[in-house]
Amino acid sequence: MRREHQTARRPWFAKIVCVAMAFGLSASFGATRTRADQPLCYTGESLEGAWAVVATYGANVARSFGERTIGEDGNFTGTFVLNAPVVGSPTGARVITTGTQVGVYAINCNGTGTVTRTVTSNGVVAMQIDDFIVTKGIVKDGHRIATDLADAQRVPSALVPGGIFITRVQTRQPGGEEHER
Repeated sequence: MRREHQTARRPWFAKIVCVAMAFGLSASFGATRTRADQPLCYTGESLEGAWAVVATYGANVARSFGERTIGEDGNFTGTFVLNAPVVGSPTGARVITTGTQVGVYAINCNGTGTVTRTVTSNGVVAMQIDDFIVTKGIVKDGHRIATDLADAQRVPSALVPGGIFITRVQTRQPGGEEHER
C-alpha cells in the first residue's frame, strides 16, 4: 500500500518540477530579449572625428563654412569663413571674415545634446550655446556613430547684427567614422 501511495505522488511532483523549469526558462529568455532590445546609446565617441559645418544666418542673410575636429571627450576646435552683409550698405556689399571656435559637445543617449562654444572673429569674442540632434548615423562594431547633425543657436548671432539666429548642418568628413576604438 505504501508503494502505491509513492507512485501516485511522483507524477504530480514531476509535473510541478516541469512547470517550474518551463517558467524559469521562459523568464530567462525574456530577460535576454530585454537586454537585446535596449537601444544603443550615442556617446562622446559617436561624435569623434572631423566635421564640415555649413551655417545659415536667418533667411540666408549670411552663410559660413567651416570645419570642426571633435575629440572622444566632446572637446572641439574649429575654424570658419563667414560671408555677411556690410551693415548699412545701400548696395548690398558683403564682407568675408574668418574666425575660430573652441568648446565642448555634450550628447545624450538619444542623440540630442548641446554645444557650448567660444567664437572669436574680428576682435569679437562671445560664448554661445547651441542645441543639436543627430539626423543620420550608422552602427559600427556595436557603437552608434553620428554622420550628420543639425543644430540651432539659442541666442542671436554675435557676428552678424540684427538679432539673427543661426542654424547649422554638420557632416562627418569621409573616413571620419572609421577611427580606432
